[in-house]
Amino acid sequence: MAWPSQKRAPGHTRLLAAVVVLSATSVAWTCFSHPFLRAKSCSKIKRRFIGDLFGESSSEASSADQIDEVFEEEPGRGGPYAPAGFDTKRMQFDIVRYPHPALRQENEDIKSFDGRLRRLADNLFATLYATGDGIGLAAPQVGINMRVMVYNPNPRTRDEETVFVNPRILSFGKEQDYKAEGCLSFPRIRGSVQRPTWVEVEAADWDGNPFQRRIDGFEARLFLHEYDHLDGIVFTDRLGESSKKKVEPDLEFFIKDFQNTFPELEPAL
Repeated sequence: MAWPSQKRAPGHTRLLAAVVVLSATSVAWTCFSHPFLRAKSCSKIKRRFIGDLFGESSSEASSADQIDEVFEEEPGRGGPYAPAGFDTKRMQFDIVRYPHPALRQENEDIKSFDGRLRRLADNLFATLYATGDGIGLAAPQVGINMRVMVYNPNPRTRDEETVFVNPRILSFGKEQDYKAEGCLSFPRIRGSVQRPTWVEVEAADWDGNPFQRRIDGFEARLFLHEYDHLDGIVFTDRLGESSKKKVEPDLEFFIKDFQNTFPELEPAL
């Protein structure tokens, strides 16, 4: 998810709670206006719902920059499509597009809460901001089949950067609404998706500390979109019949393009 004219604000503090990319350009997520986001941001105090914030000022190096540990490469870590060095080196990932099999692959729980997880989180945010319009990203969207997702509903500041490790939904509201969604793994496609207006979740922070949190409104939709990626679900799976028919030509184009680009891979529809 993202807004077309947003500029990246200087880094402040990074908040990690426990990663698929949503895209909200001017043609997707048109139901949310910039004034809404500004009001939402201004009404919040800096969130500390999972322990201390990491870093005190923009002049401090990020947590991942301070990692001195050296890790050996583990064959198979992150799944068959994970980029080499994805959690040991500083990098920006390529976003995988539908129907790449990484989007449907089972995603493993994080078991080691160490410097590699922090590096992965930093790399996911670097990739997210590099898209120019992303506000959420899940690990499977970059070929890493691990249960990690990140988002920042207001990329103009880093104060709302959030990471969920091994998230799980505890409950959700009965009231639901329809809003238009877009996804970085589905360029130029949007469609109306029905989702609960609030959700209660549990997850771990990057040190492995468990926490629970209720998420409401726009952020609940953002969380649910990214969470779907961790279960191998893409937003087009949730479109109604009429919306699916509208995007069928685009999906067919993506499938043909994928087969031409990756003839050795079986598309995961």
